[in-house]
Amino acid sequence: MVLTSDDVESILTINDTISILEKSFIELSRKQVNMTDRDVFVLEDKNGWFGIMSAHMKNMAALGTKLVTVFPKNIEINKPTTQAVISLIDVNTGELIGIIDGSLITGMRTGATTGIATKYLSKKNSSKLSILGSGFQSKFQLMAICSVRHIKEIFINSPSINSKSDYIHELEDLLDIPIIIEKNITKLLNTDILVTSTTSPTPLFDGNLLDNGIHINCIGAHTKETREVDLRTIEKSKVVVDERSAALREAGELIIPIQNGEITDNIIYAELAEIVSGQKPGRLTDDEITLFKSMGLSLEDISTAKFVFDKAIEKGLGQNITLC
Repeated sequence: MVLTSDDVESILTINDTISILEKSFIELSRKQVNMTDRDVFVLEDKNGWFGIMSAHMKNMAALGTKLVTVFPKNIEINKPTTQAVISLIDVNTGELIGIIDGSLITGMRTGATTGIATKYLSKKNSSKLSILGSGFQSKFQLMAICSVRHIKEIFINSPSINSKSDYIHELEDLLDIPIIIEKNITKLLNTDILVTSTTSPTPLFDGNLLDNGIHINCIGAHTKETREVDLRTIEKSKVVVDERSAALREAGELIIPIQNGEITDNIIYAELAEIVSGQKPGRLTDDEITLFKSMGLSLEDISTAKFVFDKAIEKGLGQNITLC
C-alpha cells in the first residue's frame, strides 16, 4: 500500500501522535523496542544530511525503516527542506506492506515528542511560549505544545520573518493564539517555554540570562559539530534526552563541552522514556530550569507510521501496487 502526504494528513492529528508516542516511550522503558543506531552522512558539497532509521516495536507489531533528508538550501528553490519516506514490513512474514510519505510524520512525531517532554518538564501553569526559528518544524512544535499547555501568548524570532507574513497569520488561525514577532532574542528568554528550532551552528543566546523556571526544547541542531545552546545553559538545566546513546553520539550541545572537558555525560539526568514511565520524576519545583534535547528516534517514526497504515486500511485509503 502506498500512502501519499494527503493520505497521511487526512488521518494523523497531533493529539493522536502524542498518544501513540507516550505509549511508545513506555514500551521502550520496558525494553520492548529494538532500534538500530541512526546511520547518517553529510553531503558537504550540497549542505545536505541523509539518515537511515529502523525500529521494531514488539507490542505494536511495527517494523520498518525511514529514509530522511535535510537540505536547507531547498528553501531557495521552493522545495521542502525536510523529506522522508517510510517502509513498513509485516512482522510475521517479512513482506513489504507499506510505503508511506514520511515528511508529515517526521514533523508530527518531532512536535509530539516535544509536546510529551513539555507535559512532564514544564510548569503546569505555563502560558507564555517563545520559539526561535520559523522553518518546517516550527508549526508542529507550536501545535504540540499548545495541546499540552494552556498557552496564551506566542513570541517568535526568525531572520526570515520581519512582519506578519501569511505563515504567521496561518498559525494564528490554526492555534487561535496571538503571535508576536520579537527581533530581540534576549526578550524571548523571559518565558515559560522556549523552543530552539534553527539551523544555527553556534549558540543562540547567553545561558546566564535564562530565568528560573523556564523549560527549553532544543531540537534544531542535530550533528556533533553544531549546538543551539551554550555550556552555561546546559550547566544550569536538568537535562533530559530522548536516548542517551543517540545524544552522546550526535548532540553537539553535549558532545562539544564533554570533549572540551567542561562537563561529563553525568550531566544527563534522564531519558524521556524514564520520565514518561515514572521511573524518574520530571519537574520537581517551579524554579528548576529543564531542558529536553531531541535527536529523534526511529521508534517515533515507525510506531506513528503503523498507526497511519492501520487507519488507512480502516478508511479504505491508499493505493495498492505490486512490485513483482
